[in-house]
Amino acid sequence: MIILAKKNKIGDKDNIGAEDKKNFKDKEDFIGEKEKKDEKKNGGNGEDKETIADEEAKKKEQEEIISKLQEEIDKLTTKDIVVQMMMSLSSLAYKKMGLPVGVNDKFKDKSQAKLAVDCFDALLKVISEEVSAREREDLKSSLSNLQLNFVKIFI
Repeated sequence: MIILAKKNKIGDKDNIGAEDKKNFKDKEDFIGEKEKKDEKKNGGNGEDKETIADEEAKKKEQEEIISKLQEEIDKLTTKDIVVQMMMSLSSLAYKKMGLPVGVNDKFKDKSQAKLAVDCFDALLKVISEEVSAREREDLKSSLSNLQLNFVKIFI
């Protein structure tokens, strides 16, 4: 068990009390502990340099991630954004319908659900010619499901 000596500053000189000295097994332990403290205080053991290097590496890594994300964002088309908006509207519509039951009951709101479904429908009409036949069929199917669920719940 290592017991650290208490340092009492008197002027510019470190003073270590006799009681603290007796806590060390021998003179070498006492001197070794004092040197470790001085090294740590002065950053002599390299820990501070490693910490700074680690922080710089993390910062560089974060900058690279941000750069890659920006490149991906730059590749997005208007069609990609509109389709993503439609998926968000679909999720919101189900939530405003109170689905799944027992989970989203407190969010049930007929006018908000209707607005989300109507916006999905409007965007589908605008984007129909811009998407592949398969995407168009998937989006139409999503709209049909939204409309059926709306009718079952509110009408």
